Amino acid sequence: MQALDQLNIANLTSLWQKMGVEDHSEFATDGLSISPTWPNRFWFEWHATSAQINELNHFLHCLPTRAVIPVWTGAGEQAAQLERYLQDECFQILFEQLAMYLDLQTIVQQDFQTLTQQDFSPLNIIKVQTTPELIAWTETASAAFGYWIDINALQPLIADSNVQLLLVKKNDQPAATALIYKTGDIIGAHLVGVRENFRGQGIAKNLMLLVIQQAVVMGGKYLTLQASAAGEPLYRNLGFVAQFVIKNYQRVEK
Repeated sequence: MQALDQLNIANLTSLWQKMGVEDHSEFATDGLSISPTWPNRFWFEWHATSAQINELNHFLHCLPTRAVIPVWTGAGEQAAQLERYLQDECFQILFEQLAMYLDLQTIVQQDFQTLTQQDFSPLNIIKVQTTPELIAWTETASAAFGYWIDINALQPLIADSNVQLLLVKKNDQPAATALIYKTGDIIGAHLVGVRENFRGQGIAKNLMLLVIQQAVVMGGKYLTLQASAAGEPLYRNLGFVAQFVIKNYQRVEK
């Protein structure tokens, strides 16, 4: 499943690219992409070379503290090499995620009718199209995840035919978010989050059922995501399969 592992990450990093990258960074090096603001990622693609990682090692100590560097542990020796360099320069794991996938071809055969008949009431699920809706989406996602999300990074996505931003309201109050992004046969589910005061009400599960349904309609073969420890049980319950761990490193001030 190495190819599918790579496609999971390709979907994620392609989304980061659409959110914006720095063209003339002082930290520019071959193969390294840099987010100008949130999501603050400094990343290599799946097949980074040893030479590229060695070059980055020369100025790891100069990177700003906002830099979050993901290590794709499924990518082999180059990933292990990057991780060693990060640890040597006092980078520590900020958080981990589990790459996962769902075979949508199985869903079509077995469960598509159930999904299309799913009753999402009393939830109102909005496909974001306007600036006020995007503001509400960004505020809701920021509250759900507990960190600032840059609306300017999301603004270009509204007009992208391969992107859907979903805002869930309950009793007319913004409650949850999701972002769906298509790259080829892969549909990525991103930023699936529920505000704290709406948790424990089944909203996340219903939202994911809708995401699965939309992924099938969009013609995807696989639905991929990067799960937090909190979200992993739900995704396993929905049939997602674990792939590999993503370790996100950030430098600690000495």
